[in-house]
Amino acid sequence: MPASHLSLALVIALVWAVNFVVMKVGLEQLSPFLFITMRFLLAGLLLSPWLKVVKGRMAHLFLIGLCLGGLHFAVAIMAIHLAEQVSTLVIIVQLHVPFTLIMAHYFLKERLSYWRVGGVVLAFFGVMIIALDPAILDERIAIILMLFATALYATGAILTRSLKDVSILTTQAWTAVSGLPLIIGLTLFFEPDPISQLNIMDLKGWGMVAYAAILSSIVGYGGMNFLLKRHPVTLIAPMMLCVPVFSTVAAMVFLDEVITTRFLIGAFITMSGLGLIHFRDWWRKRRVVKELLP
Repeated sequence: MPASHLSLALVIALVWAVNFVVMKVGLEQLSPFLFITMRFLLAGLLLSPWLKVVKGRMAHLFLIGLCLGGLHFAVAIMAIHLAEQVSTLVIIVQLHVPFTLIMAHYFLKERLSYWRVGGVVLAFFGVMIIALDPAILDERIAIILMLFATALYATGAILTRSLKDVSILTTQAWTAVSGLPLIIGLTLFFEPDPISQLNIMDLKGWGMVAYAAILSSIVGYGGMNFLLKRHPVTLIAPMMLCVPVFSTVAAMVFLDEVITTRFLIGAFITMSGLGLIHFRDWWRKRRVVKELLP
């Protein structure tokens, strides 16, 4: 992999990691659903040139938008809003890997090897250690919500993988548009007087919305699509293990979060399980390439 592509992968990991802190800071000025509404509006506006009707694929695109857009972000933002420790949720989000593998096994008939099963079990075991940490007893509801949001993300990922001949930017554009009605409805029903909130927003608040819409949604996913078109998934995926590391550091620096020993143990076990899933595939791919080379 060229050094420029490796640098891009690390930039994406950093952008996604800091996004957790960005959303937490953004919630200081905007209510949860209104923050997501503004994120979707800005992302949809910027992606409007790719908002094209794809014959025979619209129902599929709307279903992806519902899972990856409206439902996923509605639940995830509530988890972040309720959580005191953002770093805890960062580890939970990484479970999208085993969730996706399990769903792919049952719905896409993709083989789930013993190594992957072991990685899944290890990852869930680590999360249980984190969830049972007495220091984060008040985080249980947030953890459950983020688990649900992660499952929705995995469902959307499976639906996306089964969508053929549609560009990633078109999919992202429809995800933003499809999720808007639900998020706007939740905003108007549960969060009164959104106009007043927007009127008192300062540059920091607008900056948080812009970061989430532009850097996290467009640059992050657009850059990932660029890399996946040029390199195997098994080569790119392990690099995303940097996300929880970067995010935990960002939470400690910008949110003054305190990390417990039990959290570190659970996080290490969870990341070891995810590493087992990723690196086993990477190693097998590398071995096959070596055997084919003259």
